[in-house]
Amino acid sequence: MKHGIYILTILMALLSLPESGYASIPFFAVANDTIRRAVIYFDANEAKVDLSYKNNNQVIIILDSLLLGNLNTKYITALNVETFVSPDGDESYNRSLAARRNDSIKEFLQRYNSDVSVDKIHFFSGGEDWSEFRKLVASDSNLPDREEVLILIDYHKNDVNKRKQLLRKLNRGIAYRYIVHNIFPELRRSVITIVGETSKLGKEAFEPVSSVSGLFVSKQEEALPKDQPDKPVGESEKKQACEVDISEAEGPVKSQTVLAVKNNLLYDLALAPNIEVEIPIGKRWSLNTEYKCPWWLNSKHDFCYQLLSGGMEGRCWLGNRQKRDRLTGHFIGFYAEGGIYDFQLRGDGYQGKYYGAAGVTYGYARQLARHFSLEFSLGIGYLTTEYKKYTPYEGDIIWTNSGRYNFIGPTKAKVSLVWLITTKR
Repeated sequence: MKHGIYILTILMALLSLPESGYASIPFFAVANDTIRRAVIYFDANEAKVDLSYKNNNQVIIILDSLLLGNLNTKYITALNVETFVSPDGDESYNRSLAARRNDSIKEFLQRYNSDVSVDKIHFFSGGEDWSEFRKLVASDSNLPDREEVLILIDYHKNDVNKRKQLLRKLNRGIAYRYIVHNIFPELRRSVITIVGETSKLGKEAFEPVSSVSGLFVSKQEEALPKDQPDKPVGESEKKQACEVDISEAEGPVKSQTVLAVKNNLLYDLALAPNIEVEIPIGKRWSLNTEYKCPWWLNSKHDFCYQLLSGGMEGRCWLGNRQKRDRLTGHFIGFYAEGGIYDFQLRGDGYQGKYYGAAGVTYGYARQLARHFSLEFSLGIGYLTTEYKKYTPYEGDIIWTNSGRYNFIGPTKAKVSLVWLITTKR
């Protein structure tokens, strides 16, 4: 009857799991039919095993079933526990906290899984898990100032205290507050690895309790923490405070855009050579300059198409800029431009003493490749010009009148091919 109640409890816990989690549960791992892992998480500054924290209750239930039922405990060669702490706070305090968490796991295993011999249980301290911390930072696209955080971690890899201080101060602590709530909780954990003796333990003994046990393949030699001997807790604790070296190869070194050179394809269709240069100012602002200079003249056919024009535009890039690369996404801008012109097409011509325009633009830029993007924009504003009208006569021109023209409406349109110039961060 007692066993029936226990089995019923396990089944109820398993059935309570969301259906979408059946394929993969992140707190379990096994290797080539000889290793299984479970992860127990700790709340900040807590050393006791809290069944109500995160998925600990489900992990404990399945871990109990593995140790008491599905795995023949006499063929378990080792039960290794490696405990990590999040890299915040005092380093000596963190060493003490890791040791207390190991004691808590030891007490828990002896109380609830007495079938496993004490001499098979080994404890290790992974210390402040900077290596996993960097991986989580690199993979979290929602983290504010993620690239700056990665640079800081890599540059100060030999000075842990300096690294911690700068993380707290970076951009008024915005990134650090996100890290405290979203990344540090994933680092405060104990990884329990169950190692079975392959020569005596059949594959059937390692079948999961059910499909929800979340199996994950790894290798036999990964059963013990790297660079740690298989020693009892007393000997291993002497090396609790080892810092994990962070390799720059652990994640891609991203680049950032420092300059963009553009060509408006619509002006090209109008036979107007043009060039634009945009300089990002931080992640949200940029300054765009442009120049166009069609200079075509054919007096025999009374044709003149000449324009010298330049302009500047300040842009504000919209949305969460922590999630986007520079000079990509939606933007609004304020522009001003001006120049001189002379237009004639087989008849009367207009020569502009000047023209000026100012207004608002809205646009969108989409990155096509590492160094190329496509930009669309439309400008609406006010245009004014003072001109003189002329007519050709026997190889000469006759000035007829002059005037001023004002216009409110669309004053510019762009479909620009953009070359992004980047530098490594």
